[in-house]
Amino acid sequence: MYQLDGKVALVTGAGGKQGIGRSIATRLATEGASVAVCDLKDVGTPDWAGLSAVVEEIKCQGVRSVGLTGSVSNSKNVASLVEATLSEFGKIDILVNNAGAPAGPDRVPVVDLEEDVWDQVLSVNLKGTFLMSQAVSRHMIQRGGGGKIINMSSVSGKKGAARFAAYCSSKFGVIGFTQSLA
Repeated sequence: MYQLDGKVALVTGAGGKQGIGRSIATRLATEGASVAVCDLKDVGTPDWAGLSAVVEEIKCQGVRSVGLTGSVSNSKNVASLVEATLSEFGKIDILVNNAGAPAGPDRVPVVDLEEDVWDQVLSVNLKGTFLMSQAVSRHMIQRGGGGKIINMSSVSGKKGAARFAAYCSSKFGVIGFTQSLA
């Protein structure tokens, strides 16, 4: 497979018991990367320790890991996430923008969609992808070593669906942003 020894990855939206973020983070660790995992907050449940459990799972693979909390939709939080990763590991080689707004009040007809709900979905899914990509790109360019940025979208970013206006719009935006970034 891939050999990522000596590489450092930052994965957003990686604190869940089940989910793409956790799977990506643990796979990067399996391939040898040190991994900073972040999520909005470190929320555990009676059967899941949250972000700290993902960190421990990664460390059991013999690589370094750190758990970070913060919103990707706020530039100051993004700066803190990037700075904390750089402080811990000294560099970022791989960014995986996986954080996403949770499903819920946005799954209504457009005529019933509240503006603040629309704003929240686009803020996390699209603005968060932009802010994280911008901050990490600046580091990658300054360092001169390049890197990889992986932005998670959805089939909903290619085809709209009823009751998914905010989500589909945000994922269409992620695809367009990624093409522009490339």
